[in-house]
Amino acid sequence: MSSADQQDQPDPVQVNTEQASAEQAGQPNQEQFESAGAQSESTGSTQGKETDSTGIPNSIDRLRSEFDKLLGVAVEQGERALDKLGLFGNDPVWVPRVDLLELEEQVQVYMDLPGVTAEEINITLAGNMLTVTGTRSTGTTTTSGQTVRMSERPSGQFRRSVPMPVAVDPDKVTASVQNGILRILLDKASTEKPRQIPINSASGTSF
Repeated sequence: MSSADQQDQPDPVQVNTEQASAEQAGQPNQEQFESAGAQSESTGSTQGKETDSTGIPNSIDRLRSEFDKLLGVAVEQGERALDKLGLFGNDPVWVPRVDLLELEEQVQVYMDLPGVTAEEINITLAGNMLTVTGTRSTGTTTTSGQTVRMSERPSGQFRRSVPMPVAVDPDKVTASVQNGILRILLDKASTEKPRQIPINSASGTSF
């Protein structure tokens, strides 16, 4: 194989399909947000009636209302909102762009990660949630006497969680990165794949 052919080959990326770690379990997901938001809304409605009957303003209700608004923003805007709310910690986290395609027997995920090698990417499939994390360095350094006039390229830690539209088989997941594009292929679970159902006639013949 020539050197040109070797450069065109995508680099494989390891996918961790074990159960979510304690750190991942501590990260809030969309279902937890929706459940917490619904419970807060129900509780807030009941206590709101009690406040109205007495005519005494309740600061707890106001705090709950503000918290519900934050939960709503997080559900609608995903991890970009979580980063703005500081729920990812003090370190800045940037969110890569993603394309998600559903085929007849497979789910495909494409993510822009320019300048990131396969060794710098960590992929985890926990249940129905696919999470990609890693670190990217732009390579831009400054020395004494230099001033950065513009810095738009994202660097540092990145994280993106993508919920699968259907159940997938954790044993049939492959990933590779080539030309700054991460490609993840996930086979659908057998229960999600279409099956041809035979029809038996009165004579016993199957169609």
